[in-house]
Amino acid sequence: MPINYVDVACSARRFGAYQKFSMLLLFAGLTLPSALHANLSVFLDCKRGSCDRDFIKRELPFIDFVRDRKDSDVHILITRQRTAGGRQHELIFYGAGELAKSDYQLKSSSLNTDTQDQIRRRVLAKLKLGLTPYLLQTDLADSVSVTFNDIEATSESRTRVASDPWNGWVFRSEVGAKIENEDSREEEEHWGNFSGSRITDDWRFGFGMGQRQKTRTFQLEDGSSLVDETKNQYIGSQLIKSVSPHWSLGAGFTSGQSTFNNIERGNRLALATEYNVFPYSLSAEKSLTFGYYVGINQFQYDQLTVLGLDEETRGNHGAFADFDFDQPWGNLSVGIYSAVMLDDPSIYRVTLDAYLRYRIARGLSVRLWGESALVKDQIYLANSSASTSDILLGSSALDTDTKTKLGLSLEYTFGSAYNSIVNNRLQDSGFSRFPFD
Repeated sequence: MPINYVDVACSARRFGAYQKFSMLLLFAGLTLPSALHANLSVFLDCKRGSCDRDFIKRELPFIDFVRDRKDSDVHILITRQRTAGGRQHELIFYGAGELAKSDYQLKSSSLNTDTQDQIRRRVLAKLKLGLTPYLLQTDLADSVSVTFNDIEATSESRTRVASDPWNGWVFRSEVGAKIENEDSREEEEHWGNFSGSRITDDWRFGFGMGQRQKTRTFQLEDGSSLVDETKNQYIGSQLIKSVSPHWSLGAGFTSGQSTFNNIERGNRLALATEYNVFPYSLSAEKSLTFGYYVGINQFQYDQLTVLGLDEETRGNHGAFADFDFDQPWGNLSVGIYSAVMLDDPSIYRVTLDAYLRYRIARGLSVRLWGESALVKDQIYLANSSASTSDILLGSSALDTDTKTKLGLSLEYTFGSAYNSIVNNRLQDSGFSRFPFD
């Protein structure tokens, strides 16, 4: 029985001449000679949350999914980005061997109101569409068929989008609470936030507000108790203008409170500009951005600071550069950020962070991540020395000149090259863990 391959609305982009020719042959009832083996070997490359691997494998039983890209006929890279009203998945198809020159990409869009099942089925449909030119070169070519969505239905869908009663606005809200009790320790935490955004090709506007409060009570051996309370509040907004395919301008405002940083109330107004060496339309695959910002800050402190102040107003500026690369061999992200007080250049902070995941060879990958900061801007520290409880509980910031985080891992898998079988029985049960873990 032929595979009813996918309902499409002709959304494929950048099909090569060979793909177009293949589709014409298909609709004419012709088939191409098999250039590959009976089944197509596919390496599915997607980060956690970008795709539902188990679902895809179940729905595509005629595909041989492999564990290493070097064993594949087709390497599929799936990335995900936030849009005005939801998410956009980008699927990039890389052919290998005889298919090495057949690379192209498709996109799948979803709304915030869509269920996870709706989202994954849209991604699956684009996967099926994108695999069609490759399947035509296997023994499965005679089992492939393509159908098109009704044009009227497509038009109705476009009309609904055009008459959106929300005018592109998307809102999110969350409230939560957590309580933990032990004989000698109690913890209460509650939080809430609300945000809204409207995104177009030319403008991006967003606002948000939230609060988080945590109270921890410890019963000491002498019968006394130690209470630690932290509180954070914020409200802010941003307005970003797309000036060109490479340039952007932005303005932002933030107001908030942080007991951790000794800030009773803080306000900030800032302007920024950014240049992307690559067009923003390619940001899911690669971006190299350079930017500059300047802002004014007003602080009121809970306690006198190390400079003997209970409030102050200072301006600061800074520059940043960020490089992101998402390719078949792995992922690379490197960023450097600086912030300097306008009235005193000796008060500054420089931060460098990086992440690398690289496939060295078949089955072998290395992950390296790190962050390092030169800290010379802790003007918010309380004048009094940190108490023992503050140090042990981490309830307030401590004096430091540097902050460093490093991580390295080596991953190696071996065995069968194929990974198409799905069996997730007792996968999340945790039945074999220690009872106190």
